[in-house]
This record gives sequence, C-alpha cells and structure tokens, in this order.
Amino acid sequence: MTGDAMTIKVMLFGHHARLLPAGSSGNSTSRQFEQGSTITDVLDALGVPPDGRSYVQLNGTRAELSATLADGDELRVIVPLGGG
Repeated sequence: MTGDAMTIKVMLFGHHARLLPAGSSGNSTSRQFEQGSTITDVLDALGVPPDGRSYVQLNGTRAELSATLADGDELRVIVPLGGG
C-alpha cells in the first residue's frame, strides 16, 4: 500500500458476514484501500458477489457502486429479506 491509503469501515450482514477477514469484529472490519477506490473496488477485494450488491449504503445513505470513497467512510452491504 502506498502513502495514499485510506481506511474504510465495511459492514456485511446476513450470509455476507462470512466474507469478512479473520480478526474482524462482529460483522465489520476496517481496511486500508488506495485513494480513489470505489465501492466496487472494496466489494471486489472482499469477495462480495455481484448479485449481493443490490443495496449498499455509504455513511448511512444508499449509494451507487461507482461512488468514490474517502478516508473514514463507512460502507454497509445490506442483504434484502425475502417474503411476502
């Protein structure tokens, strides 16, 4: 990682929580990524499958996968519940 690293907190819920790296706290982890990384870059790095990215929040607001992240951002991947 270069000197242009930023720390992003990532929270994964439901069956996605198993994708968090060892040493994660509960359903979240904080990891460093290069400046200019997008939500897609982070989710790719964690192995979140494309079909599991339908509802993503950035700092509490729904976000597009192409959104560029900044140091200290919090990213949440919500698993929609089925049912009727």
